[in-house]
Amino acid sequence: MNISIQTKLIYSFLFLFLFIQQAYPQENTGIIIRVKATPLKDIMKMVEKQTGYSFTYNETVDLSQKKSVDIKSSKLTEVLHATFKETSIEWKLEGQHIILKNRKIEKKPRNVTISGYVTDIESSETLIGASVVNSNSGYGSFANSYGYYTIQVPAGTIKLKASYTGYTPIEKNACINKDTVINFNLKTGIELETITITNTSTFSPSGSSIELTQDQIKSMPAVLGEADVLKSLQFIPGVQSGAEGSAGMYVRGGNIDQNLTLLDGIPIYNTGHFYGIVSIFNGDAVKKVSLHKGSFPARFGGRLSSVVDIRLKDGDMQNYHGSFNIGILSGRINFEGPIIRGKTSFNLSARRSYADVFLRAAKLFTDESVPILYMYDLNAKVNHKFSDRSRLYLSLYNGKDKEGAVSKQDESNFYSKSEIDYKWGNTVAALRWNYIFSNKLFANTTVAYNRYNFDFRSSEELKEMDFNSYYENFQNSEIKDISINADLEYIPDNRHQIKFGSGFTFHRFNPEIHGSKIKEIENGEESINKSNHFLNSRIIGRESLVYIEDEFSVFNRFKANLGLHFSLFNVQQKTYTSLQPRISLGYEFNSHMAIKASYTKMNQYINLLTSNSLVQPTDLWVPITNRLKPMVAHQYTLGVYYDKGDGYSLSAETFYKRMKNVLEYKDGASWKDTYKSWEEQVEPGKGWAYGIELFGQKTIGKYTGMAGYTLAWNERKFETINEGRRFAAKYDQRHNISLTMTYKPGDKIELSASWMYATGNNATLALEEFQPLPDVNVPNGQIIHPLPTIEQVDKRNNYRLPANHHLDLNLNYHRSKRKMWSFTIYNVYNRANPFMVYPGYSERNGQVGKYNLFRYSIFRFVPSISYTYKF
Repeated sequence: MNISIQTKLIYSFLFLFLFIQQAYPQENTGIIIRVKATPLKDIMKMVEKQTGYSFTYNETVDLSQKKSVDIKSSKLTEVLHATFKETSIEWKLEGQHIILKNRKIEKKPRNVTISGYVTDIESSETLIGASVVNSNSGYGSFANSYGYYTIQVPAGTIKLKASYTGYTPIEKNACINKDTVINFNLKTGIELETITITNTSTFSPSGSSIELTQDQIKSMPAVLGEADVLKSLQFIPGVQSGAEGSAGMYVRGGNIDQNLTLLDGIPIYNTGHFYGIVSIFNGDAVKKVSLHKGSFPARFGGRLSSVVDIRLKDGDMQNYHGSFNIGILSGRINFEGPIIRGKTSFNLSARRSYADVFLRAAKLFTDESVPILYMYDLNAKVNHKFSDRSRLYLSLYNGKDKEGAVSKQDESNFYSKSEIDYKWGNTVAALRWNYIFSNKLFANTTVAYNRYNFDFRSSEELKEMDFNSYYENFQNSEIKDISINADLEYIPDNRHQIKFGSGFTFHRFNPEIHGSKIKEIENGEESINKSNHFLNSRIIGRESLVYIEDEFSVFNRFKANLGLHFSLFNVQQKTYTSLQPRISLGYEFNSHMAIKASYTKMNQYINLLTSNSLVQPTDLWVPITNRLKPMVAHQYTLGVYYDKGDGYSLSAETFYKRMKNVLEYKDGASWKDTYKSWEEQVEPGKGWAYGIELFGQKTIGKYTGMAGYTLAWNERKFETINEGRRFAAKYDQRHNISLTMTYKPGDKIELSASWMYATGNNATLALEEFQPLPDVNVPNGQIIHPLPTIEQVDKRNNYRLPANHHLDLNLNYHRSKRKMWSFTIYNVYNRANPFMVYPGYSERNGQVGKYNLFRYSIFRFVPSISYTYKF
């Protein structure tokens, strides 16, 4: 049978069409599914009926799920995708079958929480701020103020590395499947490597802060060889010393009372011995110091300008050891050790000057009045560990200054005794309890007592024949606090660190007590016996606070610390409240460079009234009243930070701060006005401070040091002071430069040098003086009673003192591990830095000269030596 060519072509196309249909059966035409909230099983029947395909699945596949589908398509794949999208079922075509199975759900790795303490292996002293890093992910955490850390890691095999400045890092490997406690015990020694935490979870958005260790403080040169906590902070940009050689701090345009100085979390009112020449903090007892100039966390409040957080050593839980030091100004001793080994420890430090010993001896050889001046301070701390979860701390501090003079005259029929006595000092007691509720929740509760007292008395006793008399004037100022605070830290994961708490303080103020006593006895009979109080004020204040803050990652490389601090102060039947937002933002460009910005609002309910001269114990601590409102400050900061990662770091930061209700004595007023209350002598006003700070630091290697520069302006404005005109504040120092360097070539020698330059302070001086005209009614123009001169002061702070600068050198020679000699020279090139300037008439050859200004300097070339022995 012959088949034509046409017939063969027709059969060929028909065969090809059937083949394609078998090979690609899903390209069906016109599959229509339009249903609402219909079980998948019913939708599948509709697909089978329209396509001829069958579904294959097992009993674990849930077909009761309901789905809404509205589709018309010639492609089966599109219909199946629309049907099973957003369900727990996935599909697959195999021939004429549609295979269904449960969709695989990727489970996130289960996280576990690791927490514990980082301590010194030899003493069990907690290491504040030690870093703990998960080497697998780069996530890290820092130990808090009690050495406790928390970090979350994926369950399984982990590598944790702990490090701290001056200690050898240690790494621990473990297989962790549940929340676990891992403590790290680090050994002092050379840092083998620089530990860098690369993940943004540990990058802090807060700027304007720095930390100093005990070794850094002791390596810096200091006047009279006294290693000083507060003077060490004066090398930080934005911090000024005020008077030359003083341990006072004036931070970013603030006054000395605007610094919240905390000793183990308790505020300290008076921070200086010898009129501020030496701070009250014994360097042997200090473990770590933190300074915050801005970006204040919400947990801090009550002051406008800075927070100085000083933490004392807890005491060695394993071994007894100590040291004593003898210098030209004072001697000090430190002793620590276990009470119950591994459970309870103590740390005891004491310091006392001994110039009064020689002065008292001098009194044996003279009848002249000999001044007596001494200071002492005592720190004691007990630390008890109930368990890994519970610890108790008891801290005590007592410090005092005393200055006085006694003169006597004893003759046969006449006896007189005159005495002047100044005493001032702090007493602090605190009981703290740490408790770990869980690996994510840490709590600290503190109960504290705080007292600052100033007492002045002058007396004169006379005995002549049958007449005896006694006269006494006294002045007193005191503040007492009783407080309770609860602070908690909650870390739900590596991206959030939440801190919250509350507190209450009961204040009792006696700002000024002035009075006198008079007693006279004549011929054996008491003729006068009086006691008068010209001023006797007592004010009760009740202060409450609550706060919350969260430091968290907004997104990759961008982190924020947001917080609120609410405070309430009740005084004289009036209540002041304040809601203070705290915002800190930080962005990391890379692991070396970051930019940070912040806004903070701070309130202050307690003020220190100072005269326009040297800060002294007669300055008054006073509360706000129903007439005087709280001080308020708004501060804005913006900074760029660079950390090379090998110990080098640089920063540039600008700040702007505006203040209101700052207090200052009115023109011509002072605390010595016995009959006027302090409220009548002060005036509230406004203040502004702004500038830029540059800072560089090197912390690793034989050569270490810091360099800082500050350009700043500091201004005030009051309604009546200076006729209402804006004026430069007393401590408006335009330029500040500070340089420090330490060289440690080995274990025996440590050399350090520092240089500081500061624009001179401002002072209010009578630059002109006028003599009144003689009374024309007096014969020959003679003045029987000379009239007082008239001083002319054109404006407040009208004179700027000369610049202040000095170079200081220090050499520490470790003769052995136990013995060390320290040699210090303060003001190497003998610069006559002005401590104060006063006007007066010059005198030459007994003749009164021109009206001039006289400069008074107290620290010229001052060498000192001290010896330390460790036992």
